[in-house]
Amino acid sequence: MIDDAQRRNQPTQRSVRQRLASLRLRFADRALEAAFREDRAVHNIGNVRFGFVVGTGLWIGWGILLRRYMLSTHDLDLDARFRFGLFIPTLIVGFALSYTRVFRRYWEWISFVTVVATLVVWFFYSTKILTLPAEYGYVGVILITAFTYTLLRLRFIQVVMTSLVGIALYVPYAFTARYIVDVSEVLATLYLVSFAMLGSLAAYWFERFARELFLRQRELDQERTRSDMLLLNILPQAVVEQLKSSSGERIAQAFDDVSVIFVDAVGSTEQAAASSPEAFADSLDALFRWFDQICERHGLEKIKTVGDAYMAVAGAPVPMANHAEAVIGMAVEILEGPETVRWPSGDPIRVRTGIASGPVVAGVIGVKKFAYDVWGDTANLASRLQEASEADQVLVSQWTTTDLLDRYEFGPVQMLDVRGRGATPVRALLGRHASRNETSVELESS
Repeated sequence: MIDDAQRRNQPTQRSVRQRLASLRLRFADRALEAAFREDRAVHNIGNVRFGFVVGTGLWIGWGILLRRYMLSTHDLDLDARFRFGLFIPTLIVGFALSYTRVFRRYWEWISFVTVVATLVVWFFYSTKILTLPAEYGYVGVILITAFTYTLLRLRFIQVVMTSLVGIALYVPYAFTARYIVDVSEVLATLYLVSFAMLGSLAAYWFERFARELFLRQRELDQERTRSDMLLLNILPQAVVEQLKSSSGERIAQAFDDVSVIFVDAVGSTEQAAASSPEAFADSLDALFRWFDQICERHGLEKIKTVGDAYMAVAGAPVPMANHAEAVIGMAVEILEGPETVRWPSGDPIRVRTGIASGPVVAGVIGVKKFAYDVWGDTANLASRLQEASEADQVLVSQWTTTDLLDRYEFGPVQMLDVRGRGATPVRALLGRHASRNETSVELESS
């Protein structure tokens, strides 16, 4: 029987096979293919540069080691001209070009053309060095071809084409050159064909693995993005960033000065009893979506909804200088509420609101269904003011109103007997200041 892990892996494996052409190793989706090419260029450019450096070192090292075995002046001069006048400068130029934008875009084909050109020149060069054995020629072809899949990491099809060029150049020559004995002809053919097959096979699996790894990484990135979006729907972005860097530690912070707002829908119990569950949920969802929009507009952070109550805070988890004005601005918009948000019965949704400012403690609690919450006397006071307010009324702690009297209208100070606190000075928010409204109208008219 197939276990659960195998079942989970099978769809991904099939999708990889479906998206990869079996022999050409190419994604059917052009956008996906272009993304792979771009990703491969970014991650493989270092290998190409390293290949140019190693190739330069090998040309120099082999040249020094083999000079003693070149027994004619003709061979020595020819070797010096080709090795130090063509092969090595080509690699140096290629290394320099690897830092250009053009190379980053066409690095595979530039490298492929460079390798093929090197093969052609090598073939001409090796056939003119007569004092070295025949093995010198086809071993060089094998080494140049090996560079395509070991260091340059070219695509499978390019490695195959390079191998075929090497075979097509050297094998006919090996059987026609008079100084190459029969056994060397056979060895040259066997080595070139064998290494071409092994190299092509290695290149195929290298590229296939790279493409499958790219798909896995892409799918992992998509899942990470999806999980981040889910987290951002649960937690504030600043808290998500803290969680990622906290190594599992609990997050808790003290804030000296924030403003908390509680909004509660009046009469929701009766409306729920008189409506269908779907219609009631739709109305409450429309109300809370509207609150979400106001929160975002004024820079508040939604904390939670409890039944038909909505809680938000300004100044946490990111401190805000004008936190009191932000929550008052939200409350004013709620007072001016839209006519379109209604109960299923058609009655307007009336709310009561409480606002308080002061210190709080905020953090993430729980392991399952964890949440970001705000605690402390300030949060409790805002909740108590919401409970004490009437429909379409906003009760605000006196501390919150201190610096806002010139911009908003408040009722007279009244002493409210708050549970757990006793007599507490509060004001009722009436709306924007009349002079401020007149000024706004004049500015809009002008």
